[in-house]
Amino acid sequence: MAEEERRSVWERMRRGMADHNAKAPRTPLGMPEVVDDDDATDAADDTPDGATAELVLERIHHYRDTIRSYQVLIENQRVGQIRDDQTEHFVLRPGSYTLRLQLLWIFSPRVVVELPAGTETRLICGPNGGILQAWRLFFAPTTAIFLRFAEEA
Repeated sequence: MAEEERRSVWERMRRGMADHNAKAPRTPLGMPEVVDDDDATDAADDTPDGATAELVLERIHHYRDTIRSYQVLIENQRVGQIRDDQTEHFVLRPGSYTLRLQLLWIFSPRVVVELPAGTETRLICGPNGGILQAWRLFFAPTTAIFLRFAEEA
């Protein structure tokens, strides 16, 4: 106990976080398994049928939010980010997922995506309106980013 008292507050805090991180699970519970393209054969062994589905997210080019990236949230877990005029691919297990984008305090509406095995589902996203729609940032933050299926475009 005397040794513990001699340590500084910062040393005790750093030691406590190291112990906490060692015991914490590597992936949050309920997080969908995102598979890298390089490890697709390894992920096929984890699923019963070896089936995967691909989610393709495309962000349009727009002057608003150009320098900022959107955080991609699947089942409320951050799985990546997407920048202006960029396309991101996510390989997931087949099933139903809730997808949402976030930038600071603003969000896109939640979109439920059904991913059948062996298919590719495309979505398009971007800022919802230009400078005249800036009121959305403060009065309707869940509509400031749009997220829709590519077929609806």
